[in-house]
Order: sequence, then C-alpha cells, then structure tokens
Amino acid sequence: MAEEHEATHGIPSDLSQIPTVWRYEVLRYFRSRRLLAALVVVGVILSLIYILPPLYDSPYSGTDTEVSLHIDPAYAWQVDDPEYIGSINRTAIDEGTLEIFVDGEPYPSLDGVNWVFSSGEAGGLGFNAVLFMQNVSGLDVTATYEWYTPPESFASNFIGFVSILVIICVTFFAADSLVGEFQNKTGYLLFPNAVKRGTLFAGKFAASLTMGFVVVGLYYGVVAVLSMVSARGIDDDYMLSFLLAFEYIVAATAIAYFISSLLKGTTGALVLTFLLLLMIFPIVDGVSAVSGVKIEGSVTFAAGAISYILYDPYPVDSMLDTGMGMEFHSFYPTPEIAAIVMLLYAVVACLLSMILFKRKQLAG
Repeated sequence: MAEEHEATHGIPSDLSQIPTVWRYEVLRYFRSRRLLAALVVVGVILSLIYILPPLYDSPYSGTDTEVSLHIDPAYAWQVDDPEYIGSINRTAIDEGTLEIFVDGEPYPSLDGVNWVFSSGEAGGLGFNAVLFMQNVSGLDVTATYEWYTPPESFASNFIGFVSILVIICVTFFAADSLVGEFQNKTGYLLFPNAVKRGTLFAGKFAASLTMGFVVVGLYYGVVAVLSMVSARGIDDDYMLSFLLAFEYIVAATAIAYFISSLLKGTTGALVLTFLLLLMIFPIVDGVSAVSGVKIEGSVTFAAGAISYILYDPYPVDSMLDTGMGMEFHSFYPTPEIAAIVMLLYAVVACLLSMILFKRKQLAG
C-alpha cells in the first residue's frame, strides 16, 4: 500500500510577504491609471520646456556669422601678454569652428601668433574672448562660430521642475495609501489575514517609492538624452542632482504616509500633502528672506539643492540692504546638510507613520 504524504503549507514569513503586497499595490496604481496620469504630466512638461524656447527665438544652438567684436585694450591677462581683447557674447562656443576676420579678410591664429581663444569665469560670470597679440584697434574685426547652450544651463531649465514633480508623485502614490484602507473599509478584508500591519506598511511604502522612482527616473533619463543632443553633453553634477531627487522622494513619501496615518479621509490626506509640500513649507522658507534666519531644518528648503547643485559655482548666502531699514537675505542649502535633513525626515516620518498605522482602529 503506497504511503500517502499529507502536504503541509506553512505561513510565509513577514519578509517574504512584502514583495506580494508590493506587487498588488503596483497593480492597483496601474489599474487606477495614476501612473499614466503622472507620465502624461512628465511628457507635457518636458515638451513645453524643450519646445517653447526655440519657438520664441531662443534656440539651444546655432551659428553666428561675421559678428562684430568690440575690441578693448588688455591689461591683466596672462596669456602671452595680449594687446587687445574681443569679447564673444555667447555662453559656450565650439572653439574648432571659430574664424576671425579683419577688414573682411581671414585672420588665422597661426598657433597663437595672431590670437588665441580663451574661456572661463571672472567674478562668478562666464566669458568667451579672443585675445589678440597684435594691435587691431580701429580695424573691423568680426568672428564666425558655432555656439550652443552649456549642459549646466540646459539641465537647470528642466531640473527646476523636479521638486514639483516629486510632490505630484507623492500625492498620486502615497498620500491616501494608508487612510484608504480605513475609509474604503478594505481593512476588514486585509487586517484579519495572516499579514501583519508592519508587512503591509513596508509593501505599500516600497510600492509608492517604486512609482516615484519610475516617474522621476524617466524624467531625468529623457533630460539626459536631450542634453546630449542639444547641449553636447551632460553636466558634471547631474548624477548628484539625481541622487538628491531620489532622497527627496523618500522623505516626501514618508511625510505623505505620516499624514495618511493621521487623517480619516482620503481627500484631506491628498489636499494636505499637496499643500504642505507645495505651499506651507515654502512659505515658511520664504520668511527667512526677511527674518535673516536660515531654516536649514526645512525639507523643502533642503530640496532646493536638487537644482542648485548644477550651478557652477554653487551659490552662496547673501544679503541685500535696501537702505530703507530693510534687509533681504538669499539663503541656499548646503548639499551635505540638505542630504542629512532629508534623511532625518524620511526616517522619523516613516517610523511615526508605521506606529500610528499599527495602532489605528477600523472603527475610528
């Protein structure tokens, strides 16, 4: 007689249940078309920022032909003691395409005998100049060259929108994630099962982060491709901005979950999350301009490093005295401190929201 073996099925561990919760939450976002809505927002914003400037006569690159150079005497330059300087009013030019003409005739560089091209910064401002080794004052000096928008400037046009994109993502994918289980009474089906609330929280939080990472990551990816095409490269600090943006997603998601664990209705959670990050915190940040107090502990102030990190040099705090008894301050987050602040918000808000979620009653 053959032995019959009774199949035994053990309860999955808490850790192994997290991917299952994550998968069903991600499917829920797909079915509710929230991801599609977020991607549509990304597409519209990218299209507007990229297309509108060229339509209004501000292309990203081009060619200037026989542009007259304003010639000034040189005194403080250290390149073979040039006699005169001709400034080029473009942020970045292709040095290999630069041609100089004097009185309509080609005026070659001759390996620096006649002139050399120089670019850099002076007083925090970029410059492009032709340093002439011969006396060209009083002559008609023109230049022809290809110019383009530097990667830093190009990326800054797009990355300034990232903070708002993060707020949209956490509103779509995090603000009502916890409170919805109570308002929609789905908790009656979930909570009695052999799935701990901590496991549910972890799976939901991971799903919210996944959606935010997908949307913001796609945004950065498209901008990087556009930068390669239109700005001939990617800014050196672009990846740092990318990492700071991801950290802000984690911090903002944790804040959204904290609000979701406090309130009883999804509408209130959605509205409060959106307004808190888009208006309330920034208003508090704006008070520092008048009070002269740098609010390093604000998560939205810290998020400013996402775009400021692309600036070269990085902006420094300053103060403007109007002369009428009023002072206006311009404060900028220190990248290292900003990263720490966002990490603290993420950890504290996440722990508090998990505790509240575990203790919250369906009857409430």
